[in-house]
Amino acid sequence: MQTFCGLTTDGMLDYLAAIYKLDKKHERVTTGALAARMSVSAAAASSMLKRLEEGNLVERSNADGITLTEQGRLAALQLIRRHRLLEVFLIQVMGYSWDQVDHEAHALQHSISAAFEERMDALCGYPTHCPHGDPIPSKDGVMPEEKLVSLVKLTPQATARIRRVATDDSRILRYLARLGLMPGQMVALQEIAPFNGPVTIDRLGSLPNLEEGSQQILGHDLAGLLFVEPLFTKHPTAILA
Repeated sequence: MQTFCGLTTDGMLDYLAAIYKLDKKHERVTTGALAARMSVSAAAASSMLKRLEEGNLVERSNADGITLTEQGRLAALQLIRRHRLLEVFLIQVMGYSWDQVDHEAHALQHSISAAFEERMDALCGYPTHCPHGDPIPSKDGVMPEEKLVSLVKLTPQATARIRRVATDDSRILRYLARLGLMPGQMVALQEIAPFNGPVTIDRLGSLPNLEEGSQQILGHDLAGLLFVEPLFTKHPTAILA
Protein backbone atom coordinates (compact mmCIF):
# COMPACT_ATOMS: atom_id res chain seq x y z
CA MET A 1 0.00 0.00 0.00
CA GLN A 2 1.34 3.41 -0.92
CA THR A 3 1.35 6.22 1.60
CA PHE A 4 0.66 9.92 1.12
CA CYS A 5 1.86 12.42 3.72
CA GLY A 6 2.32 9.57 6.21
CA LEU A 7 -1.19 8.16 5.77
CA THR A 8 -1.59 4.42 6.06
CA THR A 9 -5.18 3.78 4.97
CA ASP A 10 -6.86 4.14 1.62
CA GLY A 11 -10.13 5.13 3.24
CA MET A 12 -8.63 8.23 4.83
CA LEU A 13 -7.36 9.41 1.46
CA ASP A 14 -10.73 8.87 -0.16
CA TYR A 15 -12.38 11.04 2.50
CA LEU A 16 -9.81 13.80 2.07
CA ALA A 17 -10.33 13.85 -1.69
CA ALA A 18 -14.10 13.99 -1.16
CA ILE A 19 -13.77 16.93 1.23
CA TYR A 20 -11.58 18.78 -1.27
CA LYS A 21 -14.09 18.27 -4.09
CA LEU A 22 -17.05 19.35 -1.98
CA ASP A 23 -15.19 22.48 -0.92
CA LYS A 24 -14.29 23.29 -4.54
CA LYS A 25 -18.01 23.40 -5.29
CA HIS A 26 -18.19 26.24 -2.74
CA GLU A 27 -20.33 24.11 -0.49
CA ARG A 28 -19.99 24.22 3.30
CA VAL A 29 -18.70 20.72 4.03
CA THR A 30 -20.77 19.05 6.73
CA THR A 31 -20.77 15.52 8.09
CA GLY A 32 -24.07 14.88 6.32
CA ALA A 33 -22.81 16.15 2.97
CA LEU A 34 -19.65 14.09 3.29
CA ALA A 35 -21.60 10.97 4.26
CA ALA A 36 -23.84 11.41 1.20
CA ARG A 37 -20.86 11.79 -1.13
CA MET A 38 -19.14 8.73 0.33
CA SER A 39 -22.40 6.72 0.42
CA VAL A 40 -21.98 5.88 4.11
CA SER A 41 -23.94 6.59 7.26
CA ALA A 42 -23.46 9.83 9.17
CA ALA A 43 -22.05 7.78 12.05
CA ALA A 44 -19.40 6.20 9.80
CA ALA A 45 -18.44 9.60 8.38
CA SER A 46 -18.22 11.09 11.88
CA SER A 47 -15.96 8.26 13.02
CA MET A 48 -13.59 8.79 10.11
CA LEU A 49 -13.59 12.55 10.64
CA LYS A 50 -12.48 11.99 14.21
CA ARG A 51 -9.50 9.98 12.94
CA LEU A 52 -8.65 12.64 10.37
CA GLU A 53 -8.88 15.38 12.97
CA GLU A 54 -6.60 13.46 15.33
CA GLY A 55 -4.12 13.11 12.49
CA ASN A 56 -4.13 16.88 11.88
CA LEU A 57 -5.60 16.39 8.42
CA VAL A 58 -8.90 18.21 8.92
CA GLU A 59 -10.32 20.88 11.19
CA ARG A 60 -13.95 21.24 12.25
CA SER A 61 -15.85 24.28 13.44
CA ASN A 62 -19.45 25.36 13.68
CA ALA A 63 -18.78 28.39 11.47
CA ASP A 64 -16.72 26.84 8.67
CA GLY A 65 -17.72 23.20 8.80
CA ILE A 66 -15.04 20.69 7.80
CA THR A 67 -11.86 22.10 6.26
CA LEU A 68 -8.59 20.50 5.21
CA THR A 69 -5.33 21.39 6.88
CA GLU A 70 -2.37 22.02 4.59
CA GLN A 71 -1.22 18.43 5.12
CA GLY A 72 -4.71 17.12 4.40
CA ARG A 73 -5.01 19.24 1.26
CA LEU A 74 -1.68 17.96 -0.08
CA ALA A 75 -2.73 14.35 0.53
CA ALA A 76 -6.07 14.94 -1.22
CA LEU A 77 -4.40 16.50 -4.26
CA GLN A 78 -1.87 13.68 -4.53
CA LEU A 79 -4.69 11.15 -4.74
CA ILE A 80 -6.69 13.30 -7.18
CA ARG A 81 -3.59 13.60 -9.37
CA ARG A 82 -3.11 9.83 -9.43
CA HIS A 83 -6.78 9.21 -10.22
CA ARG A 84 -6.84 11.65 -13.13
CA LEU A 85 -3.56 10.37 -14.57
CA LEU A 86 -5.00 6.87 -14.45
CA GLU A 87 -8.06 8.04 -16.37
CA VAL A 88 -5.84 9.44 -19.13
CA PHE A 89 -3.75 6.26 -19.18
CA LEU A 90 -6.82 4.03 -19.40
CA ILE A 91 -8.04 5.91 -22.47
CA GLN A 92 -4.75 6.54 -24.26
CA VAL A 93 -3.08 3.19 -23.62
CA MET A 94 -5.79 0.72 -22.62
CA GLY A 95 -8.50 1.87 -25.02
CA TYR A 96 -11.25 2.56 -22.49
CA SER A 97 -13.99 5.10 -23.20
CA TRP A 98 -14.42 8.20 -21.06
CA ASP A 99 -17.54 6.83 -19.35
CA GLN A 100 -15.62 3.77 -18.07
CA VAL A 101 -12.48 5.27 -16.61
CA ASP A 102 -13.69 6.76 -13.31
CA HIS A 103 -14.68 3.37 -11.89
CA GLU A 104 -11.51 1.66 -13.12
CA ALA A 105 -9.24 4.46 -11.89
CA HIS A 106 -10.87 4.32 -8.46
CA ALA A 107 -10.14 0.60 -8.27
CA LEU A 108 -6.47 1.12 -9.22
CA GLN A 109 -5.52 4.39 -7.52
CA HIS A 110 -4.42 2.84 -4.22
CA SER A 111 -2.49 -0.05 -5.71
CA ILE A 112 0.05 1.50 -8.09
CA SER A 113 3.50 2.67 -7.01
CA ALA A 114 4.95 6.16 -7.24
CA ALA A 115 7.34 4.87 -9.92
CA PHE A 116 4.41 3.53 -11.95
CA GLU A 117 2.69 6.90 -11.64
CA GLU A 118 5.76 8.70 -13.00
CA ARG A 119 6.10 6.28 -15.94
CA MET A 120 2.40 6.62 -16.67
CA ASP A 121 2.66 10.42 -16.65
CA ALA A 122 5.58 10.36 -19.10
CA LEU A 123 4.00 7.75 -21.36
CA CYS A 124 0.86 9.87 -21.69
CA GLY A 125 2.86 13.00 -22.57
CA TYR A 126 2.53 14.76 -19.20
CA PRO A 127 -1.20 15.52 -19.55
CA THR A 128 -2.63 18.62 -17.92
CA HIS A 129 -6.28 17.51 -17.82
CA CYS A 130 -8.24 14.31 -17.34
CA PRO A 131 -10.58 13.07 -20.11
CA HIS A 132 -13.49 14.99 -18.55
CA GLY A 133 -11.55 18.26 -18.56
CA ASP A 134 -10.60 18.46 -14.88
CA PRO A 135 -7.08 19.84 -14.31
CA ILE A 136 -4.42 17.45 -13.04
CA PRO A 137 -2.59 18.75 -9.94
CA SER A 138 1.19 18.95 -10.04
CA LYS A 139 3.34 16.50 -8.09
CA ASP A 140 3.89 19.11 -5.39
CA GLY A 141 0.17 19.64 -4.86
CA VAL A 142 -0.59 22.72 -6.95
CA MET A 143 -4.01 22.74 -8.60
CA PRO A 144 -4.18 24.98 -11.70
CA GLU A 145 -6.87 27.65 -11.50
CA GLU A 146 -9.14 27.98 -14.52
CA LYS A 147 -11.80 30.57 -15.21
CA LEU A 148 -14.57 28.58 -16.82
CA VAL A 149 -18.30 29.27 -16.80
CA SER A 150 -21.31 27.03 -17.08
CA LEU A 151 -22.87 26.97 -20.54
CA VAL A 152 -26.15 28.24 -19.07
CA LYS A 153 -24.41 31.42 -17.89
CA LEU A 154 -23.68 32.56 -21.45
CA THR A 155 -25.89 34.95 -23.37
CA PRO A 156 -27.43 33.96 -26.73
CA GLN A 157 -25.12 34.21 -29.74
CA ALA A 158 -22.02 33.55 -27.63
CA THR A 159 -19.50 31.05 -28.95
CA ALA A 160 -17.48 28.92 -26.56
CA ARG A 161 -15.29 25.84 -26.32
CA ILE A 162 -16.31 23.05 -23.95
CA ARG A 163 -13.48 22.53 -21.48
CA ARG A 164 -14.96 20.42 -18.69
CA VAL A 165 -17.92 18.13 -18.06
CA ALA A 166 -18.85 18.21 -14.37
CA THR A 167 -20.08 14.66 -13.84
CA ASP A 168 -18.78 11.14 -13.50
CA ASP A 169 -22.18 9.58 -14.22
CA SER A 170 -21.44 7.04 -16.96
CA ARG A 171 -24.94 7.31 -18.45
CA ILE A 172 -24.62 11.07 -18.90
CA LEU A 173 -21.11 10.74 -20.32
CA ARG A 174 -22.23 8.16 -22.88
CA TYR A 175 -25.11 10.41 -23.93
CA LEU A 176 -22.90 13.47 -24.28
CA ALA A 177 -20.40 11.45 -26.31
CA ARG A 178 -23.16 10.45 -28.71
CA LEU A 179 -24.02 14.13 -29.11
CA GLY A 180 -20.37 15.06 -29.63
CA LEU A 181 -20.41 17.36 -26.58
CA MET A 182 -16.99 16.65 -25.10
CA PRO A 183 -13.99 18.78 -24.07
CA GLY A 184 -12.58 20.51 -27.14
CA GLN A 185 -15.90 20.87 -28.92
CA MET A 186 -16.88 24.38 -29.97
CA VAL A 187 -20.52 25.39 -29.57
CA ALA A 188 -22.67 28.44 -30.20
CA LEU A 189 -25.46 29.15 -27.74
CA GLN A 190 -28.68 29.93 -29.60
CA GLU A 191 -31.35 30.16 -26.92
CA ILE A 192 -32.14 29.44 -23.28
CA ALA A 193 -35.85 29.09 -22.69
CA PRO A 194 -37.22 30.96 -19.65
CA PHE A 195 -37.72 29.38 -16.21
CA ASN A 196 -34.88 26.84 -16.57
CA GLY A 197 -36.22 25.63 -19.89
CA PRO A 198 -34.35 23.82 -22.67
CA VAL A 199 -31.04 25.11 -24.00
CA THR A 200 -30.47 25.19 -27.77
CA ILE A 201 -26.91 25.10 -29.09
CA ASP A 202 -25.10 24.58 -32.40
CA ARG A 203 -22.04 22.37 -32.61
CA LEU A 204 -19.34 24.00 -34.68
CA GLY A 205 -17.60 20.92 -36.04
CA SER A 206 -14.33 21.06 -34.13
CA LEU A 207 -14.34 17.33 -33.34
CA PRO A 208 -13.87 14.64 -36.04
CA ASN A 209 -16.87 13.37 -37.98
CA LEU A 210 -19.24 16.09 -36.81
CA GLU A 211 -21.25 18.14 -39.22
CA GLU A 212 -20.79 21.84 -38.57
CA GLY A 213 -23.93 23.62 -37.43
CA SER A 214 -25.57 20.47 -36.07
CA GLN A 215 -28.17 21.71 -33.58
CA GLN A 216 -28.78 20.14 -30.17
CA ILE A 217 -31.44 20.84 -27.55
CA LEU A 218 -30.43 20.02 -23.99
CA GLY A 219 -32.24 20.07 -20.70
CA HIS A 220 -31.20 22.98 -18.50
CA ASP A 221 -29.62 20.77 -15.82
CA LEU A 222 -27.63 18.80 -18.37
CA ALA A 223 -26.40 21.97 -20.09
CA GLY A 224 -25.34 23.27 -16.69
CA LEU A 225 -22.81 20.43 -16.43
CA LEU A 226 -20.89 21.76 -19.44
CA PHE A 227 -18.23 24.26 -18.43
CA VAL A 228 -16.88 26.36 -21.23
CA GLU A 229 -14.32 28.96 -22.23
CA PRO A 230 -16.16 31.85 -23.92
CA LEU A 231 -14.59 32.71 -27.29
CA PHE A 232 -16.76 35.15 -29.16
CA THR A 233 -20.07 36.95 -29.01
CA LYS A 234 -21.76 39.54 -31.18
CA HIS A 235 -22.08 41.57 -27.98
CA PRO A 236 -18.60 41.56 -26.36
CA THR A 237 -19.82 43.32 -23.22
CA ALA A 238 -22.46 40.69 -22.50
CA ILE A 239 -20.78 37.29 -22.61
CA LEU A 240 -22.29 36.18 -19.32
CA ALA A 241 -25.89 36.23 -18.31
